[in-house]
Amino acid sequence: MKKSFFPFVFFLLCSLFAFGQQLTLSGIVQSSGSTPVSGIRVSASGVETTTDEDGFFRLNLPATDKFFHIEITDGQGQTIVKTVKPKGQHRISLGVIYLTGTDEEAGETENGQPTAKDLITGEDRIPIITLSSGEDESEQGPQNISGILSASRDPFIAAAAYNLSTGGFDIRGYRNETVVLMNGMPFNNIENGAIYWSSWGGLNDVTRNRQSAIDLGATSGTFGGIGGYTLFDTRASKQRPGKRISYMYSNRSYSGRLMGTWSTGMMDSGWAVTVSGSRRWAEEGYVPGTFYNLWSGFTSIDRKLDNGHLLNLTAFTVAGSRGSQGSSIQLANDLAGTNFYNPNWGWQNGKKRNARVTRTNQPVVILRHDWQLNEKSTLSTSIGHQFGRYGRTGLDWYNAPDPRPDYYRRLPLFLALENPDIAEQVTEIYSNNPDLLQIQWHDIYAGNVNNGRQYREVPGNWSQVILSDNRSDTRRLNGSGTFESIVNDHVIINAGLTFQREKTHYFKTVDDLLGGDYYINLNRFAPAPGLELYDINNPNPVVREGDTHGWDYDINGQKTAVWLQGRFSFKKTDFFVAGKMTATEFWRTGYMRSAIFPDNSFGSSQKQQYVNYGAKAGITYKIDGRNYFYSNASALNRAPDPRIAYASPRNRHQLVPGLTEEQVLAWEIGYQHRSPGLKARATYFHTQINDGLKLNRFFLPGDVSNFGTYILNGLDEKHAGIEVAFQAKITPTLSANGAASLSENIYTSRPQGFFVIDDDGRINNRGTIYIKNFFVPGTPQTAVSFGLDYRSPKFWSLSATVNYFNHNYIDFSPERRTADAVFGLEQDSPFYKQIVNQQSIPSAWTVDLFGYKSYRIKRNMFFSFTGGVTNLLNATVIQGGFEQLRFERADVEATGINVF
Repeated sequence: MKKSFFPFVFFLLCSLFAFGQQLTLSGIVQSSGSTPVSGIRVSASGVETTTDEDGFFRLNLPATDKFFHIEITDGQGQTIVKTVKPKGQHRISLGVIYLTGTDEEAGETENGQPTAKDLITGEDRIPIITLSSGEDESEQGPQNISGILSASRDPFIAAAAYNLSTGGFDIRGYRNETVVLMNGMPFNNIENGAIYWSSWGGLNDVTRNRQSAIDLGATSGTFGGIGGYTLFDTRASKQRPGKRISYMYSNRSYSGRLMGTWSTGMMDSGWAVTVSGSRRWAEEGYVPGTFYNLWSGFTSIDRKLDNGHLLNLTAFTVAGSRGSQGSSIQLANDLAGTNFYNPNWGWQNGKKRNARVTRTNQPVVILRHDWQLNEKSTLSTSIGHQFGRYGRTGLDWYNAPDPRPDYYRRLPLFLALENPDIAEQVTEIYSNNPDLLQIQWHDIYAGNVNNGRQYREVPGNWSQVILSDNRSDTRRLNGSGTFESIVNDHVIINAGLTFQREKTHYFKTVDDLLGGDYYINLNRFAPAPGLELYDINNPNPVVREGDTHGWDYDINGQKTAVWLQGRFSFKKTDFFVAGKMTATEFWRTGYMRSAIFPDNSFGSSQKQQYVNYGAKAGITYKIDGRNYFYSNASALNRAPDPRIAYASPRNRHQLVPGLTEEQVLAWEIGYQHRSPGLKARATYFHTQINDGLKLNRFFLPGDVSNFGTYILNGLDEKHAGIEVAFQAKITPTLSANGAASLSENIYTSRPQGFFVIDDDGRINNRGTIYIKNFFVPGTPQTAVSFGLDYRSPKFWSLSATVNYFNHNYIDFSPERRTADAVFGLEQDSPFYKQIVNQQSIPSAWTVDLFGYKSYRIKRNMFFSFTGGVTNLLNATVIQGGFEQLRFERADVEATGINVF
């Protein structure tokens, strides 16, 4: 148990004086596609301002006037005039004001006809966005690039989400550093802070209304993360009224998507309703052996009550299944003749069958209450619940050869170590029979039926190879409350409270016995006879389809956070200060008593408790209404992630050695220009993250083969670089956009390495790991995008984008960076460099095209067509990779080949 006790005090200096009788008039300007528009001039009675990044404006006017003419001008000829009569009020909100003519976000319109950006946002650009999942226990890895999936006001975010995602680009090199809330409900999981964007996949129409930022600035809905925030608002009254039906064809993960949405807007009765649904499907995706079948459904209902109350109920889910692509070593890809080789499938009865099938159905229900306390104060509260199932099947075996087709002992390069002639023969066999590189389902079934094996005297066939379903079913109960008060013309106070309680149930079931009658729940890696039982509370190891085997445990977490923020606005300067306190606890609950760890595996572990603090501040200098300099900084510490806190959570409570809190210091400085014809931003950022942990799991062969965990403790990271982006209108029909990130994301320490074997428990200290100045892997350090966009007055558009990626590196093996690995070698020798140097990924160029055409069928009814091609020139783009974690120097010296 560990706690932090250093003092935590907020100093917010608030001016509480009023400067005469004034009327505060505010509103939000959006395009006809419900996208907030910045840089729009708003004026009345000689007072002028411009809309901010969220399309928001506020005017302070003399309360003595009986009425005002409000002019909203977009700089391209469109002016909206609204007349307001105060009637004694001191605070009036105009709500959302839509630009229905020509504007930068909405595009060219005529007689109310929408254009590309009215109807299309980034997730509709067919070839751009791809969600990929990791190969961890839950397969719900951090789905990073989809952090901002729709059109953003920030040109850099837009480029990163659409164009640069094809190169695996992560903004500022971060993983899981963006805070995400939907209707106030926190969606970052407690285990590792990840966002599972697939939870609302296929619901593009109803998730367009959001606020997003990647900086350290202030916002009214959350304290934010060092990677910014995304706030979704799916209330029915905030959805654009109307009906929409769309169909999309693609050759990516899925081939078809059918989606329909109906929204009433706020009706005179005080009700608003939005319903949306979609199906995404493919009999086979671009990668052989993959399939896709996911259904999405969404309902949101608003009820406007008296006295400034609004209730909202939102419910949605994504349900179905999909076949996965498996990762493989490059040797197998070369043998198959393609980098899209997929070892997860094989032929069965003339059809392709995938062994890695993900099945999901995790509904979300959110209840939100908004209360206008008075003219200057609002209170929003929400409570949400997520539940359901998430599982991914995979092959398991006991006393049988490894059934995976890319198992290294089957590859010619391994066979060549013993007999080169056999290796040549095997290579020729694979070339003439490529189906041998796939799972041999027929042989597996035949082996299970005809092996003649029985466990003791249990009748029936003992399956030696089965399909297991690796489950990670999560239940979340989250709540939040946010308060905002406009103290006076210069001061706004925000405060918030969030509560998260989460339980993820990790277990494995028998999904398919593949022709046999039962399987045995015994540990084939047990270190000694008599210790094979996974669960000594259940001494009968016989399991059948649907039974649990292997592991069965919960990771429980609870987090409570409070934050307070003051925003101060003056003629030339805006600044803010904010503080946050978080209490976190987590623990493991085991449902199997391991024969190897009988006293440290069953029941609930000791709770790990942390109290953490954070503060941030920022200042903006307004040169004029369009040019700004800004600087923000944040300092915080945070509890370790429960996902990496346990050395082997599948079978015991043991914590990793040296578990401690992370320390984070981040700052940024930049310039921004906002006007109807040009948006530009340049930012320098610098983030230092100290005392981190990194875990790698891998298989260790030997006299007692087993799985193990390699732990890096005391890992420090630096993320620093420059971001530049712009969107410029060259002519009324032609615009240009560009974005570039030049960064240095490196490790700045030499951590300590530890190795823990799953079924042993002993901690093997590997000493210092020499990775200082190694690059953080998996994201290009250099990413550049430039594009041209032509929008015809005849309601069609065409855009072309060129993207460049460089300085990306694969993940490394810590064992190759120990003193033992290079003992006795000269540092300038080629063999030393071969062992130690980090491997880079080749640079890449891509070209993307996107086109749009719309037709007006009748009043308020339109038909639109979009199409696009990613990587038009078919360039080879490698997003990431990893080294073999095991390292046997003697084998490398003798053969030039590391173990697989």
